[in-house]
Amino acid sequence: MRPFRFLPKPIRVILIINLIVFVIGALNENIQGLINAFGALINPFDVYVNRQTGVVHHVEVNSLIYQAWRYVTYAFIHGGFWHLFVNMFTLWIFGADVCDMLGSKKFVGLYLFSAVFAALFSLPFYYLGIIGGWIVGASGALMGIYWACYKLFPENTLYIWGLFPVKMKYFIWFIVFLDIVSARSSDGIAHYTHLGGILAGVIFMFFFNRGYRQQSSVFGNLGKAFAKFRGPKFTVHPGGRQERESRADSQPDDAIEGEVFYVDENKRMDEILAKVNREGINSLNETERQFLLKASEKLRRRRGGF
Repeated sequence: MRPFRFLPKPIRVILIINLIVFVIGALNENIQGLINAFGALINPFDVYVNRQTGVVHHVEVNSLIYQAWRYVTYAFIHGGFWHLFVNMFTLWIFGADVCDMLGSKKFVGLYLFSAVFAALFSLPFYYLGIIGGWIVGASGALMGIYWACYKLFPENTLYIWGLFPVKMKYFIWFIVFLDIVSARSSDGIAHYTHLGGILAGVIFMFFFNRGYRQQSSVFGNLGKAFAKFRGPKFTVHPGGRQERESRADSQPDDAIEGEVFYVDENKRMDEILAKVNREGINSLNETERQFLLKASEKLRRRRGGF
């Protein structure tokens, strides 16, 4: 489990927003008010009874269903401390590696898409009267993260309650099974929203994998074409520098020994890490991957590693 300061920025921001929203509601003793204002969907009736106070709230069913912002804001509202804790702990554990692989922008896209899709997926079941009540919490978005984690790291081992090891490729189907068999129960959990989040993850990762392969092919070809028309590259020799007659003797993206490449390795490292943060680790080409490997080896030796 990573320290907070080493988490990707999107995860830190999501954690902070959820915590601030919960604290505001708790300090005002009005968490139910936040739910009424920002929760998604409602029960199929025109009244809602606050379980804590017994106050009957009259609501306009049709108007609330069509308030579009609720399908985003509900994911940042939690009904209690343990609801918040479990969801944010899950985001902390599973989200970091997924964000590293997808990049910040795609991770935020996955999170928000899963949240919105999960809520919309639940709508038919509300209209049919199969389920009712407010939907709040990040679990719909987290189900999309679960699925992405499964697709990216299927062999990762989890420890349920810290005791029972299970691989991610089995754990994900266990979650799906539980939500399916519990969907019609009255346990207060939005199982249909969970299933909608899983489906959102399936859709997002399908297009992510397909789009990445196509993008890699297109930009790879453009990069090779550009390399042929680049200006002359220089090599370093004792006593001066000499222009290389032709670039055809070496791969266009490979740095050879003695070549004037990135003199400032720290600057090069910052650029590569920024690229990983923006686009994910899969966006790195072979040269960038080798640079990272060599840099990590140098760092290990400086620290006295073997």
